[in-house]
Amino acid sequence: MENDDEMYYEYDEYNSTIDYYDMEFLCTMNDTRKFTLVFIPVLYSIITAAGIIGNGLVVLTYSFYKKVKSITDMYLMNLAIADILFVVTLPFWAATEARGWLFQNIGCKVLKGIYSINFYSGMLLLAVISIDRYIAIVHATKSFNYRGKALVYSKIICIVIWLAGIVVSLPTFIFSQMYTFETTGEIVCDTKYPKNYSDIGKMIAPTIQLTLGFFVPLLIMVFCYSLIINTLLQARNFQRHKAFRVIMAVVAAFVICQVPYNAIVLHDALWKTTDCEHHKRMTVVRTVTQSLAFFHCCLNPVLYVFIGVKFRFYFSKVLRDIWCLSKRYITFRHSPSRRTSETFVSRRTSDFDIDNPSSFTM
Repeated sequence: MENDDEMYYEYDEYNSTIDYYDMEFLCTMNDTRKFTLVFIPVLYSIITAAGIIGNGLVVLTYSFYKKVKSITDMYLMNLAIADILFVVTLPFWAATEARGWLFQNIGCKVLKGIYSINFYSGMLLLAVISIDRYIAIVHATKSFNYRGKALVYSKIICIVIWLAGIVVSLPTFIFSQMYTFETTGEIVCDTKYPKNYSDIGKMIAPTIQLTLGFFVPLLIMVFCYSLIINTLLQARNFQRHKAFRVIMAVVAAFVICQVPYNAIVLHDALWKTTDCEHHKRMTVVRTVTQSLAFFHCCLNPVLYVFIGVKFRFYFSKVLRDIWCLSKRYITFRHSPSRRTSETFVSRRTSDFDIDNPSSFTM
């Protein structure tokens, strides 16, 4: 274990003077702590549970039932993985609100980095999903043959997206630091630049992250879904109204969940003030809008996956098999005849053969 002086008190390089972030912490930590102490653990717990269950069912279905057979499947599978890896970091931040940072300096860098990679990768995946839908709907005839042969390209695109998420998150890995305030003894994990780091340098990383993590996906989604809506309005297919509602729900969820938080991030990047009352108000607003942005990962399975008829078929089989396994466990524990219970369960599960969709009944 590292020496406490090395681990906690690196003030010569990082904290020899109180900078903007130190002052913000000192202004807000007492007056807003009562709010965040209740709000963050409760909301983060809900988001974590819902995100793991929803996205976990997506990964389970693609892994053992539906299989990844198309471009869309590849993107949705990667989006679910990114969302799961993102939400599993939230309990650590919830615990931090109650007891301060407990996970050492390496934990600070790793958790901040994982959080950042999966957040930005997920946003970029939403952008390529909108491009995929644009090609499939607006250029349906031309793309039919291409989409059947392009699974390998979707794998390459997903790799590029994950690499982009890692590159954009490198400043988070490098500059995330566990440190202690001398005046309060509070141990925190936050981004801390060396005292000789230029103001321009401090602006570069947030600007790139905000651009790739919000503005680029937003512009791509607005462009693609606008053309998709225009195509649907011109079509005479009886299902166009359903498709139109789905597209509008996707766009509305993105705007409602992501725009407020990213507006606050942009505000913080452009406007530095020493007004404590302003910091207190912005801390509350930032906490609420950030939780709303995080909740978007819980909506992704509903907006992008569960609405599909084919996926709902396989998803129903997942739930039925889980139910059969739970019945098998209960029967095994309470039945006097192990052989009888196992025979009963084997007959039940054979009724839902994954290779025979005709055996499925609602």
